[in-house]
Amino acid sequence: MTKNKKILLNCVYLLLAVVTIALFVITKIQNNIILFSILITFFTTLFHFTIRFSMANAFYKLIEKYCSYDRWWFREKRFEKKLYRFLMIKKWKSKMPTWNDGDFSLNQNDTKTVVDHMCKAEVYHEICMILSFIPVLFSLFWGKFWVFFWTSVGGCIFDLLFVLIQRYNRPRVLRFYSVQHKENL
Repeated sequence: MTKNKKILLNCVYLLLAVVTIALFVITKIQNNIILFSILITFFTTLFHFTIRFSMANAFYKLIEKYCSYDRWWFREKRFEKKLYRFLMIKKWKSKMPTWNDGDFSLNQNDTKTVVDHMCKAEVYHEICMILSFIPVLFSLFWGKFWVFFWTSVGGCIFDLLFVLIQRYNRPRVLRFYSVQHKENL
């Protein structure tokens, strides 16, 4: 990750934390349903950022041996090509942010390393999709189930976009990999 990207992400994270704390204090002083819903939205967003920041590096080390492109989970399924065409992934995938551009660069890594990073990124985002719903449990204490639910759905959909991108790109990179290996024989 570039230095500028780290600075930007840390600033966004800090801003989220400050706004969340400020909203918490304000809603304790002034009982306002709209501010409380905004507090829940900021709190859930802060939770999502925290999960992603704290989990990323440790997670990659834990799943490394399980993420191999030749495993069943990572193989392209029959329905996927039609789904990707319908969702027009090719048009919007390049507009999504990348945590560490170097992990997916064929200029900086060999093809197998890139494909392995793609598998790890997919599993990481799939786990984040599940973890996105943890904030719904906070509705047991604070009420407002639907606010927690919809912000969690938003976080889940955000991660789903990255899963789709990895699954869309991997067969293409693997084709490149197989062509590359045929030339080396």
